[in-house]
Amino acid sequence: MIPNQSTDEKELLLLVAAGDELAFRKLVLDYSGLVFKFIYQHLEDRPLAEEIVQDIFIKLWLTRETLAHLHSFRSYLLIVARNHAFNAIKKMVREKNKEWEWQQAIKPPDEEEAQHQETLFTLLEEAVGLLPPQQLKAWTLCRKRGLKYEQAATEMHVSRDAIKKYLQYANASIKKYISTKAPIGLL
Repeated sequence: MIPNQSTDEKELLLLVAAGDELAFRKLVLDYSGLVFKFIYQHLEDRPLAEEIVQDIFIKLWLTRETLAHLHSFRSYLLIVARNHAFNAIKKMVREKNKEWEWQQAIKPPDEEEAQHQETLFTLLEEAVGLLPPQQLKAWTLCRKRGLKYEQAATEMHVSRDAIKKYLQYANASIKKYISTKAPIGLL
């Protein structure tokens, strides 16, 4: 039985606010079914709904002093239940998204994708092999070995700007070669 917003309910809330455990037990008995039904309708997960009902009533006990000032405990309780249900739904969605992302991350690339990658790597190697010697050396030092422009310039005995130009020309040549040789739909 759910009490109406009456003097009895107000007195019950005042007793709970004062720390009366028996009054709190009565409050839990009177309202836990309503809260469970409300949450279960949204989540359709019995164990999770039971856990949320427990959490709600634990929090009510911990903040019991505020209950004395409520005008409609039932409305307040349903708002708290709604918020807990929404938070649980958001958490479930986040967990599903993480699970999906994890599955995508560990999923081996399909055969077609692996073939595309292999074709692109082959075309890249062919394009790099066709570069003039200075561009090839600058590209190898900076892109394959990971040297900074200054380091590559020192090793090649040229200026930093020369390295930058060699790489610009090399990248343009590589891009042009791959775009003309790659099968349609690969890029």
